[in-house]
Amino acid sequence: MLDSRALEFARGAGLHWSLAIMVFGFAWRLAATAVRRSDRDLHWVRKGFHPPTLRWQIDSYAMHAGILVAVFGFAPHILLVRELTGISWPALPTGIVMFAAVLAIIGMAAALAQRIFGGEPSQFSLLDDYFSWAVVFAALATGIAAYPHLGGTAVIAPYRALLTAHLLCVELLFVWLPFGKLGHVAILPLAGAAAQFAGFLRGKIARAPSGDAS
Repeated sequence: MLDSRALEFARGAGLHWSLAIMVFGFAWRLAATAVRRSDRDLHWVRKGFHPPTLRWQIDSYAMHAGILVAVFGFAPHILLVRELTGISWPALPTGIVMFAAVLAIIGMAAALAQRIFGGEPSQFSLLDDYFSWAVVFAALATGIAAYPHLGGTAVIAPYRALLTAHLLCVELLFVWLPFGKLGHVAILPLAGAAAQFAGFLRGKIARAPSGDAS
């Protein structure tokens, strides 16, 4: 009975509230970015996520590519987006999505090991980094464990509890996404596009013919 109520909450109120908080958080971050006169904070974030070595680059690219494929290529995820927004796109084969998710898990584990045991100290190994890592890792791991792909059953029982855990982990990720370093996923591209658009407008205004002098 408790599992049913938790799953009902995760599929209903929990999902709606986490999405509302995420949208509000991104709007707040974008507004703060728009009124900020300097982009030094964005530059700091870029440096924080810049892989310093070839090994780190490989792990980082595997992690990010795997997460993108798992999130945007999985049919149930696309169905959820369609129900919320009306937008959809073709899904990838399940085998490719599961391989990408496992690749992301391996990349995340390797990146964490490099950060902990690497010889070079990092000023970016803060609570934000580790909490963000844990939230994403938990969402991926519970999703892989809950998906029924071996003989029609979940890898680990009970399926309902794992599905509930996966949904709650994803909703925690939604809530945290705009406020931590993970916000770079959307903030930097949107801020860059806004800066380019502003530069385009300034160029148009500068090239506009001025009125004839009297």
